[in-house]
Amino acid sequence: MALAEDSRNASRPNILRRTYLLDREFQLKYILLLTGMGAGSMLLFGVLANQVLRMSAEGGLSGEETLWWLTGVGTVGMGIALGLFGLLFTHRVAGPVHVMSLYVAALAAGRYPRLRPLRRKDELRAFFGRFSEAVDRIRQREADEALALEQALSVLKDLGATPEAREALATLESLRARKRQAVDTSAPPATFKSVA
Repeated sequence: MALAEDSRNASRPNILRRTYLLDREFQLKYILLLTGMGAGSMLLFGVLANQVLRMSAEGGLSGEETLWWLTGVGTVGMGIALGLFGLLFTHRVAGPVHVMSLYVAALAAGRYPRLRPLRRKDELRAFFGRFSEAVDRIRQREADEALALEQALSVLKDLGATPEAREALATLESLRARKRQAVDTSAPPATFKSVA
């Protein structure tokens, strides 16, 4: 029994994924920003709490009650600040993802869309750059294949004497036309809903 278990474990590679910083610039930027926001808010809370305690020691204010109010206001304020930050951050990430999903849908439909640049403050620029490069390479390969089909068809069109040969040539012609239409850059660009 132990031998069978050892052979099953030997067939599965032991993969450990311990790389936490996959996009170093992007991740460090937001780690430092969130750390700064948290540390700054705690520092502000500490300064205000110190003031409340000092004022209650001098008399006039109930320190415990004021500290609870301060905690409540700080919690609500931090919640609002983090919510607004989250909205801004997710918009900068979700916008490029949304646009790329529209491009992927166009690619799945057999069209090669003209890619617009990202907005100035959008994130995922490296990923979008690789995506754009891949689309351009696929578009170029399709154009090369359409040209090769066109050249082959011009040589073979006079040889199509039999019905089977004419049918094969018609199939090749429709394939060439579909490839040419997919990479045609003179057509008006596909309209994509803006996410700005």
